[in-house]
Amino acid sequence: MIKYSGLLLLILAFFSCSNEDMTFQIGSKYVDVNTNIRYIDTITVHSFTVRMDSISTSDLSKPAMLVGKYSDPEFGTVSARSFFRVGPPNSLSLPNDAVYDSIQLIMLYNGYAAGDTNAVYTISAHRLTKALKKRDDGKLYNTSVTDYNPVPLGTASVVPWPNTFDTLWMKLDDVLGKELFDLIDEKDPVVEESEQFLNYFKGFALSFDEGDKAAIGFDFPTTSTVTDEKSYPVMRLYYHYFDFQYQDKYIDFPVGSMNRSYQYNRIMLTDPVVDFPSDQRDNLPAGLSDSKTYVQAGTGLVTRLEIPYLKNLLALHDNIIVMKAELQLEPIRNSYSIFPLPENVSVYASDRINRFLGYFIASADLTIDDVYQEETWYTIDITDFIKYKLLEQSEDIPALLVTVAPENLNKTFDRVVLGSQNHAENRVKLKVYYLNYE
Repeated sequence: MIKYSGLLLLILAFFSCSNEDMTFQIGSKYVDVNTNIRYIDTITVHSFTVRMDSISTSDLSKPAMLVGKYSDPEFGTVSARSFFRVGPPNSLSLPNDAVYDSIQLIMLYNGYAAGDTNAVYTISAHRLTKALKKRDDGKLYNTSVTDYNPVPLGTASVVPWPNTFDTLWMKLDDVLGKELFDLIDEKDPVVEESEQFLNYFKGFALSFDEGDKAAIGFDFPTTSTVTDEKSYPVMRLYYHYFDFQYQDKYIDFPVGSMNRSYQYNRIMLTDPVVDFPSDQRDNLPAGLSDSKTYVQAGTGLVTRLEIPYLKNLLALHDNIIVMKAELQLEPIRNSYSIFPLPENVSVYASDRINRFLGYFIASADLTIDDVYQEETWYTIDITDFIKYKLLEQSEDIPALLVTVAPENLNKTFDRVVLGSQNHAENRVKLKVYYLNYE
């Protein structure tokens, strides 16, 4: 469908050109041209679901620990475990008559939750049996594997409240606590030197209970907060002694800035509702998934959009200048009743094997109809991308990858189910407004 407008000056004022070097003196005595503003919204867009081979979940600017398990009717069973190291004790001073009391792992909710937060949620802490090992690029990923002792050092069960920043206290095995207490009391080199300590105590794996129905986010210190005495998580050893009166004290085993890059989340999608691709080079056409495509943070699911006949636009008229190009993506109705839509999704240029080409196109603006879920869509300005692809000397099909916003891609389960052009109700639309002159 191509539409024409007689109100040329009004539309030109509304749609400003994104290239400041392009100016048009319509109606000037120096220019004698027949100019029209038009738009087309039936350009073919093919939709696919792609799964990234892996997503880095370590060394984030704002890290978070994800732990838990829940069922998503649109995706399958989603689960996450978190891994991290703690450093040697911040004190080696114990009074002569000090007595060991207990040892605890203390963590702080970061306000994020997915799933049923009204049900009891159980988390367990395990001792790593293998050291955390980064890849050659210095990262740990959602698919990384680190061995740990299946027998937990401690467990805690709570009923979590979403959007709260409460503290979780987990009592750990007293055998470990007493052993650490004795090492400190004896000023053993194991607790005096960081490398020796990390060889002795390699770190924690936080895991879920099979009965869990939610996944929870926990805080992890950034570089600016690692020296804060209230930075969590922390392993805290309690003891007491008498000095004219009863004295309660503790010694912390802090995370420390050197351990920040070793924290990562292993995120899995099991029993998937759709047979998602297992290799990043493979594309699942929307036609094979009920005319729908999928995006989910953490698990690496993204939507690929191809515009195979874009350059046919140039054949409509002799002289075309694109003024504006908008992509409208519609979430499937009733797919976000339980799991809310992310406020933003992001679009990146891609190549034929689904690699991010390293440059970001745009973020989407969400219009949401919470009541009837009929007029809900993401609107994304891709003007510069369309202009570039129209002029590019390449036979490759113009392609985009739609993901969750970058700040949430590595540390949430944010997700959206999108319709394709062939979906009965919720469709992908590419609207191109262009100027042609004779």
